Amino acid sequence: MQHLGMIAGAGEFPLLIARQAHEEGWLLPTVALSQQVAAALTPYCHTLAQYGPGQLTKILRVLQQHDVRQVVIVGKVQKQFLFEKPRLDIRSLRLLRQLWDYRDGALFQVLQQEFAREGIEIVEQTRLLGHLLTPPGVLGIRRPNAREWDDIRYGFAQAKQVVALDIGQTMVVRHRTVLAVEAVEGTDATIQRGCRLGRRGAVVIKVSRPLQDTRFDIPTVGPDTLREVITGRARVLAVEAGSTLMLHRDELVASANTHRVALVGVTPPMWEASDVEA
Repeated sequence: MQHLGMIAGAGEFPLLIARQAHEEGWLLPTVALSQQVAAALTPYCHTLAQYGPGQLTKILRVLQQHDVRQVVIVGKVQKQFLFEKPRLDIRSLRLLRQLWDYRDGALFQVLQQEFAREGIEIVEQTRLLGHLLTPPGVLGIRRPNAREWDDIRYGFAQAKQVVALDIGQTMVVRHRTVLAVEAVEGTDATIQRGCRLGRRGAVVIKVSRPLQDTRFDIPTVGPDTLREVITGRARVLAVEAGSTLMLHRDELVASANTHRVALVGVTPPMWEASDVEA
């Protein structure tokens, strides 16, 4: 892991990686993108700096000072900050002025190019998190019934078209009707909105992009996601297997079993499956 560094946003993934590095005894120079993230990582990161996501020059300088040649970028960075009087340095402003829009793909491309110019390669998140990818199949006791499988197949087909337009990765469906599509508000808020309309029986779906760039973004579900599903009285959480990270899988399966929620890792052949519960 020599010459590997981390840029850490919010959430558990940076903490998981930092703990692994600490336990295995390898250095992981890290830049935290908020004070809260820095506080959580301090016990595990001996080389830690904290700068906002718009302070690109300082972030690159820290990485170079510690001879970082490859960096993994993990954790949430809400894109809303670009619209809320962001603190941007000259380099960040210059990069944003190159763009016609702030879609994820465009932002990722200019960021990757800027890091490469400074001799730093951004590597795939799965390099350190691949063991958390969702397996295919029904992961708990409850299996979707015939109507729910129909909503899963319909929802995945619709969500794949939406995500190809670089919109959100989460969709809420009931009776082959799209109730909510994720925008910049994030997964949890989308589930809340969709479940308010769908009430008991909604199906929550999360998919990956057609050409998901795992250096910058991997769809993720965890206890918070399932909590929103349960609170909203949805009956199914279906995520794309092999390309969605699942935090605390054992805990999720146990909670899904307790609340009679079907937890499913979906692969393309399953969109046409007849594996149903009467």
